[in-house]
Order: sequence, then structure tokens, then C-alpha cells
Amino acid sequence: MRPAATVMTKIALAGIGLPVILVLLCYLSLSSGGADHNRAAVHLAFDGGDIPKGMSSDYLEYIRQMQKSFEELDAVLDHLDEMAEEGKIDRYLVKSVFYALYFGADRVLLSTERYTQFADCFVNYEERTKTVYHEDETTTQETYTVVIPITEKTEIFQKLARNYGRMATYEQQSNAMNIWYIARYDRQAPMEGDEFSGWGSWNAAGNIQTYDLAMNETAGEIVRLAMSRLGDPYSQELRGLEEYVDCSYLTLWCYRQIGISLPGTAAEQARYLEEHCLTVAKESLQPGDLVFWSYKPNGRYRNITHVGIYVGDGMVVDASSSKRKVVYRSLFDSDKQVMYGRPQ
Repeated sequence: MRPAATVMTKIALAGIGLPVILVLLCYLSLSSGGADHNRAAVHLAFDGGDIPKGMSSDYLEYIRQMQKSFEELDAVLDHLDEMAEEGKIDRYLVKSVFYALYFGADRVLLSTERYTQFADCFVNYEERTKTVYHEDETTTQETYTVVIPITEKTEIFQKLARNYGRMATYEQQSNAMNIWYIARYDRQAPMEGDEFSGWGSWNAAGNIQTYDLAMNETAGEIVRLAMSRLGDPYSQELRGLEEYVDCSYLTLWCYRQIGISLPGTAAEQARYLEEHCLTVAKESLQPGDLVFWSYKPNGRYRNITHVGIYVGDGMVVDASSSKRKVVYRSLFDSDKQVMYGRPQ
């Protein structure tokens, strides 16, 4: 996501109205730990509670509208849950997506039909039959409909676009997941890593210009440095302290040792390489090159969420969020690899 100052400057220049500003302020605070009252807005909308000091009346009105919409959604979800046989619908997820799409909108209160259409995008319907036993000892087969909650987030957003008419941007999808984490777990959603549940069919691959670059003369040293960190613990919050690293800090650290500066996140490292014509084709991978993955929409550059260092022979060293440490392993998840680069 863009720095707050940059976004606010563009808002001021464009003269955008209050509702859009509220949305952007809320999204910025969710992703960067900004103003307390913006973060508290999520908890107020979902859970109620005391109003923080300094919250404007306009902002509070948007929260109240969201609470009323949540009441309408709950009524629809009550009916759907009655039809479910294998688990209940994740109401936090439904409301988080609604919040990401509608918070700050002038007309957030919808018709009952529209709330139903929205909730339907989070479930599938299946016709089943059951045996009905009668008092005369005869039986008949009866057909009925069951609701099956959708857990695949990509499928949910596809249904929202197809059946509800709302195409959520990648940034809105990312914000929805951040809101979901805050509402349900009271913490920010992870932005980098190689383990993201619920996005199995996600594919962010796109056309990227590649170049025939000279071999990196420092490749051997980069590989040696990467291998020296094997087993170091993974942590986004503690990266750079003691032995802690995350995926982008590992690559940043390795290249820093040989005098090459890289940005601080996987997405920005990818942006830097693409803007400086330092991208290569997968067939041209050499030891020391960087491999980038996209596992979910995260609102960052090309929705990149992970980076590792190719070390040759089909192997990579990366700080793995799923393994909780720096590992040496086969070059994995080819369907999620979106870019390859050679810092020079």
C-alpha cells in the first residue's frame, strides 16, 4: 500500500469527498497500525462498545450504518445456517468483505434482496435426498437443499463479481482480510510469507519483460550468505533483531553484505528490479537470483507476498513462514511464482 502521506496528498489535490477519505483513512490504519480510532472502528462495527474520544460524528454515523447492515446480514445468515449441515458460515468473513466494499459509502443500507444476494456469494447450494419413514412402514425419497459454506476466498470474490455485480479490487480484497483478522483475532493480517490458507486457486501471474543479463559475479557469495542463515527463526515483527528474519529481510541482508541495497519488502524488491530492468526468465535462473511468489491479494506491487534466493540445481533458500525458519528446499509452488530477478 502507498505511504499515507502520498495518498493524502493525492486526496487533497483531487478534492475527493468525505466518504472516500474515510475509507482510505480506515484502510491505511488497518495496514499500517495508524490512528487508534480507525482501528477501533472495526471493533465498534462488529462488537459495539464505547466510542473513542475524538471520533467525529460523521465517522461515527458510518459505523452505525455498518452496524445496521450487519444486523440485516445476520438475519440472512441465520436462515442460511439453518440449511447448513456441515459447519456454519464464517460471519466475520462475510461482514469483513462487506465492510471493505461499503464502509464510507453514501448508501450503505441495502434492500433485503441485495443482502441476500451478497450472502449467497459465500455459500453453494446442493440438492440432496433423504429417506422418509411413514407410520404405515413405507418409505419415500425426499429432495431438499443444503447450504455449503465456501472456504476458498478466490471463489467468493469471483461469485461477488459474477452474481452480485461487485468486482473487488486486489486492494479491497486485501483490506477485507485485514479487517477479518482484526475483527476475529485482534491482530493485523500477515503481509509476507509462504503460507496463506483459503487462496488455493489464486494466480497472479502476468506478463513481465525479461532481460538477458550478465551472470552475477557475486552469486557464489550470495549463496554462501544465504546458507549461513539456515535454521534462523522466522518473524515479521522481530526481523533484524538477534537472529530473526522474514523472507524479504533475508534477501535484503544477503545483498547488503556485498554492497547492494534492496527495498524492505518482497513486493518493493520486485518493483525495484522490474523498474531497473533486472528481471530474468525462469529458464535463465542462476544462483543468487531472486524468486518472487504471490499467494494472495495483499494490495502491494503485483500482490507479491514472498521472496527467496535461488541457489542452483532447482533449490532455493528462503525464510519460510510455514516452517518458521530459514530453509533449503526445492523450488516450490511453480503456479505461484510471478517474477525472477538478478540484483546487480
